[in-house]
Amino acid sequence: MMNETIFNFWHLNDSKLPLNVLMSGISYCDKNYRIERHGENLYSFEYIIDGSGVLEINSQTLYPQKNDVYILTKNSDHIYYSSEDQPWIKIWIIFNGDFAESLFKQYLPENTYLIKECNILSYMNEIINLSSATHMDYPSFIDEVTVLLLKIVLRLKNHLKHKAPTVSEQIKSYLDGNIENKVDLDDLCEQLGYSKNHMIKMFRETYGITPYAYFRKHKIELAEQYLLNTHLSINEISNKLNFADQHYFSSVFKSIAGVSPSEYRQIKK
Repeated sequence: MMNETIFNFWHLNDSKLPLNVLMSGISYCDKNYRIERHGENLYSFEYIIDGSGVLEINSQTLYPQKNDVYILTKNSDHIYYSSEDQPWIKIWIIFNGDFAESLFKQYLPENTYLIKECNILSYMNEIINLSSATHMDYPSFIDEVTVLLLKIVLRLKNHLKHKAPTVSEQIKSYLDGNIENKVDLDDLCEQLGYSKNHMIKMFRETYGITPYAYFRKHKIELAEQYLLNTHLSINEISNKLNFADQHYFSSVFKSIAGVSPSEYRQIKK
């Protein structure tokens, strides 16, 4: 059964303040956990302490998991839900206001909804501790949370600045490193936490070609080198590059190089 600790501040919101906290809490999700919103005036940081799930936001499908931060932005259409076998444990805050809007505009790239491997748990725990404090009035609470949200945004900004290669670069590196092997994009999707459609879209936007077309093109470029610089037979090259058979290899080679492998070897030598 799902368990949540929720602190609700809707009734205290003050339009004169540059920031308002709407809710904060910790959720121990189950397989039935699902939230859907369309075009609401809110921002949210949600840090995954453990587990995995899915975030569909503004036509992107993302897979937040342990030690990731996912971000909900103002006026976005989003649905998020927990996986059945490893449901999320997450800590979160929902907020809005002019200060919130300026934070996102100044420090975070547009359309950034998932930041991988970025631990903000200490800041989020401080927010929950403040949320549960009974001695503090709402304006003082907002002052304290404002500082913490700024720290979180700066942590996210710096993490993005010094982060590992982009998704497109990681896909390219994976393909380049496995040029003689068979590759499975589904495995890479699981590793990187993105859907296949999103990964293909990102790669195409960066390199102007799909990962499959890129991989096939570079396999043939390597085949050309083998044809020119080795005594390997066409069948041996086909096997070395993990084509299904020599006939398929020759068909792909001709579609890209314009001639068959044997013709290429004769022409170029």
